[in-house]
Order: sequence, then structure tokens, then C-alpha cells
Amino acid sequence: MSAFTVELDNHPGELARLCEALASGGVNLLLCATTQGSSGIVAFIADDEAAAQAVLEGAGIEYLLRPALTVRMANLPGTGAAVFRKLAEAGVNVELLLPARISDEEFFAVICADDPAAAERTLGGQVITR
Repeated sequence: MSAFTVELDNHPGELARLCEALASGGVNLLLCATTQGSSGIVAFIADDEAAAQAVLEGAGIEYLLRPALTVRMANLPGTGAAVFRKLAEAGVNVELLLPARISDEEFFAVICADDPAAAERTLGGQVITR
């Protein structure tokens, strides 16, 4: 699995333009966005990565594609702290976190790390593989 990041201008319609382009290609997204100043970053995973790449390239939208892991955690206070401390102690930096699914019992997050293999080794059975 991979995560996409796209930098957009921070003004009305930019997020709509991105989502419309991907929707026109039949690509379903799970996304998160944040802005600061005159630009914003949109991070997302796509149900069809190849189609998403083709749509973005066809629309002239620059993107970065990064390896990602899906991590399962208990939905309890302190669980995130323990997971991210474990990664930190292994020297792994988490560079992106996308909440993917939340229930009363569990929290699933998609993460990009500076060393995906080390993150997977460190988290072991918490990493969901397809």
C-alpha cells in the first residue's frame, strides 16, 4: 500500500478540483488535509493506486507516492503513545498518519515512516498485511 501527498494552493475549490479529478477516474479515496498559510497538503490512500496516478498525471497534479503501513491499535487512552514511543525508541520517524477506521474497540491508522521496514519489524503483529 502507498499513500499519496499533494500540495495545493490554499483557496476555495482546490480540494474540490483534486477530488473531482479522481472521482472522474472512478478512484475512491480516504483523505486528510491540512493548510498553513498559502498552501495545503492533502494526504490520501486510493482504492486503485495505478488509476489514481494516471488521473493525477493526466490532470497535471504533482504528487508524491510513499510506502505506507496499516497499523491496528486498541482504541484506549495511551495506546497511541505506546505505539509511537516504540517506534521512536527503534529510531523510526512517523512522517504521516491517516486515520483509516475507528470503532469503539479499535483504531486503524495508515502511517508513512522514514524506514518502513523498521516500522514493520518494530510493530510486528499490529501491522495489517493484505
